[in-house]
Amino acid sequence: SAPRLRAAGVRTLADLGCGLGADAIAAARAGIRVYGVEADPVTAAMAAANAGATGVADRFTVSCGDATRFDVDDVGGGPVDAVFCDPARRRAGTGRRVFDPAAYSPPWSFLLGLAERIPRTVFKVAPGIDHALLPPGAEGEWVSVGGDLVEAAVWCGPLAAAPRRATLLTGSVTHELTGTGTVRAPVGPLRRYLYDPDGAVVRSHLVAEFAETVDGTLADPDIAYVYADSPRPTPFARCLEIVDSLPFSLKRLRTLLRGLGIGRVEILKRGSALEPERLRRDLRLTGSEPMSLVLTRIADAPVVLLCRPVPPAGTGAAERR
Repeated sequence: SAPRLRAAGVRTLADLGCGLGADAIAAARAGIRVYGVEADPVTAAMAAANAGATGVADRFTVSCGDATRFDVDDVGGGPVDAVFCDPARRRAGTGRRVFDPAAYSPPWSFLLGLAERIPRTVFKVAPGIDHALLPPGAEGEWVSVGGDLVEAAVWCGPLAAAPRRATLLTGSVTHELTGTGTVRAPVGPLRRYLYDPDGAVVRSHLVAEFAETVDGTLADPDIAYVYADSPRPTPFARCLEIVDSLPFSLKRLRTLLRGLGIGRVEILKRGSALEPERLRRDLRLTGSEPMSLVLTRIADAPVVLLCRPVPPAGTGAAERR
């Protein structure tokens, strides 16, 4: 986020609830003057120590206080250019996750107020955030690292560049997919290849935009598996070749897999209530060959797809380094 803030012309930034200072330090390294606020005195002291240890103490200072009382309109003689807030999403004392944005610290209402007062505001949220909660005109960005969906961010005002964005970080390479998040992918029959989109693509509601890149369709309008006639290199989804499909029946599936000498199965699912580990036990396979099983629904009927992964061959997508 630091390069993006810098590119947007941000020179001064308030980091409300800066924690140990990781995000603030990144912004300071990008040349932004950061004013951090942290409620816990020990954490605030550690953030200040981290600023000194990383050589950015002249651009990142920390005050101990309540983030909701910090005056973003009067910092160094005037308002800051932008505000960053990563609200606490775990309950103090228990460490249990908080799923209701109204129970964040600071709460969702405070974050929305920030966006109204300081147009260039960005805050982190849990990846499961309801799209309907995002402020009008804001950009929702979902981020995955190495295939794991880790966080989401809301970019407000002039910082918003697209309604929805999926950002995938793989090593030193960043892949991005953008769109409205409201387009519905076309529905069609089962095809030879199945694409299992990255979690960031699914949560950002960009499955239709992804499907277009592989000339794909859905077999069910509400299930995010994309089917296509050919495999195409893409960083946004894993590709599998469908070698067989059948209505789900434990007895029939077990017989088929045993006949193929299958002993190791990877089980994926969308739109199925079956528990993969229980199914694995119930299959009682003894062979040595591997197989990927996809549990899903087609035309409102439960099906199982027997698949083999297609080895990745490059990306073929726009990259940002």
